[in-house]
Amino acid sequence: MGKVSKGILLLTVFGLMFTSAVGCATQQKPESRQQMNRTQPVRDQADLRTTPRTPAPAPDRNADRTRMGQNMRVADDVADSITRLKSIDSATVMVTDRTAYVGVMMNENYKGKMTSKIKDQVSKQVRKVDPSVDRVFVSANPGFVKRLGDYARDVRNGHPISGLLQGFSDLVQRTFPDAR
Repeated sequence: MGKVSKGILLLTVFGLMFTSAVGCATQQKPESRQQMNRTQPVRDQADLRTTPRTPAPAPDRNADRTRMGQNMRVADDVADSITRLKSIDSATVMVTDRTAYVGVMMNENYKGKMTSKIKDQVSKQVRKVDPSVDRVFVSANPGFVKRLGDYARDVRNGHPISGLLQGFSDLVQRTFPDAR
């Protein structure tokens, strides 16, 4: 066989393969696509992905604790009632939804640490003055007390609460990481 006949044979074989491939592929007509839309919804390409682009976050067991709505307020009446307790010198109380965050400064005569007994007294006092509160978190950490006071001052001065929520949420998560 000569070079020319091999080329013609090769061209013919490739031509037949190409024609077979194109001929076997089905082409969807516009009418059938419209009919399909009436009988079943067309899926979005995102639904067809087998693996997500980013892994789904693990469920947060403490999601309710950290989820804060737009209902942030300073509870000065609650703070005033807490300062009447024997070992508390001053208090700041912020309430978001049904959760109160309390920062307390211990009386200078009090030499011990924050105890669960004091936390329980503070929690009872908060719920007594504001029955809408379900959960109470109490800290005497000076950094938390200062930052809580800063947020309370910003709320009193009319700063938009939406601008404060993320920082406040971060502060709460750092201060009360194991709270349930």
